[in-house]
Amino acid sequence: MKKLIFILLFALTSWSVNAQKIKLFDSYLRADDLDTRYVVVLTDNSIWWFAPGYDWKQSSTAGLPDKSIKLISCYSHSDASTRYVVVLEDNSIWWFAPGNEWKKSSTNGLPAGHSIVHFDAYAKTDGTRYTAVLKDGSVWWFAPGNVWENSSMTGLPE
Repeated sequence: MKKLIFILLFALTSWSVNAQKIKLFDSYLRADDLDTRYVVVLTDNSIWWFAPGYDWKQSSTAGLPDKSIKLISCYSHSDASTRYVVVLEDNSIWWFAPGNEWKKSSTNGLPAGHSIVHFDAYAKTDGTRYTAVLKDGSVWWFAPGNVWENSSMTGLPE
C-alpha cells in the first residue's frame, strides 16, 4: 500500500512539475467576423489560439528562432487575416501570418542595446504599426518599410 501511495504521489508531482502554464496572453477581434480570439504563449514557448465554442489549437512556430518569447501582440490585419508579433529574449521582433513561416521584423532606428519592456502591434488604414516602450522609458513607433522613430515625451512629468 505504501508503495502504491508513493508511486501515485511521484506521478502527481512529476505531472505538476511538467505541466505547462500560461506565460503570456493576448486577445483581439478578427476583422472579418468580429469573433474573439485568445492567444497564449505557454512556459515551453508554444503558441496556442482559441475561439469561443472551439478547442484550443496550436499555432506554428516554423521559422521562429529557438529563443524565449518575452512579449506578444496579436491583431487582425487590414485584410482581416490574423497577425502575431513577438519580441524574443534578445529583443528581436518577429511576425507571423497563419499559413506562413515567422519572419523577422526590422529594429533599425532603435538605439543599440535596446531592451523592449512593453510592445503592441495593430493595423492602421495605411498598414501595420508597432509601438514599444524601452527599458529607459522612451516610447518608439514603427511602420514596416521605415525605421523606428522616437515618439515625443512632451507633456509627461519627469
